[in-house]
Amino acid sequence: MDTFVRFSGLVRKGLRFRRKFEQAKSLAGTRDFDWYPYDCFANLFYVQHLLHDAGLSLPEIIGDEPVLDIGAADGALSFFLESLGYRVEAWDNSETNMNRMQGLRSLAQSLGSQVHIQDVDLDGRFEVTRRYGAALFLGTLYHLKNPFYALETLARHARFCFLSTRVARWSPERDVRLEQLPVAYLLEADECNADATNYWIFSPPGLTLLARRAGWQIRAAVSSGSPQSDPKTREGDERMFLLLSKAS
Repeated sequence: MDTFVRFSGLVRKGLRFRRKFEQAKSLAGTRDFDWYPYDCFANLFYVQHLLHDAGLSLPEIIGDEPVLDIGAADGALSFFLESLGYRVEAWDNSETNMNRMQGLRSLAQSLGSQVHIQDVDLDGRFEVTRRYGAALFLGTLYHLKNPFYALETLARHARFCFLSTRVARWSPERDVRLEQLPVAYLLEADECNADATNYWIFSPPGLTLLARRAGWQIRAAVSSGSPQSDPKTREGDERMFLLLSKAS
């Protein structure tokens, strides 16, 4: 990771807030659910990378409008952005969230947060009723049955979007090179991490074409993980991060 990313103000503030976030979890007391196990704060390295490459800052992107955090998990980035002074809405789906959003609601109470929490089924015909400066759509797209509808709907209501999802450059048997085609691979219910909520794994050109067809302009892109990625194995996991703005 480049020095300008690792030591940026956004990343340093995020890592400081992570200590507060983890402390809030440890002080939450007796609970009958498991916390979301992945480090959402690691996304800030890629968010900063995208901002740098696009020549933009977070205040320029968000402005005075609220932020929408889609697939908020336990709310790590929602509560962090609130700590920076932004108004935040956190969306997740209790039917697919690993602790049925109990972690998100518990931490909101522990932190005294004003983040507006909503239980939203993104695979339904969900509605967006307000404007947002930016949407965080990180690690959620491949869990949706209809990613085109979700991205198209967001494009009508958010000026910018930070998007990340798993991508694949090769088929599972590595006999078809996907990275040269704008395609998506549909997973079997138990094919990737034994998680039936995993659906569409796009090729990199498939993801960028989807974003453009849904009404977005790509301002910056960065990838992490395997350069020989496939749709299903842990060793072949690659994530692509995009900074999108509403197409004119």
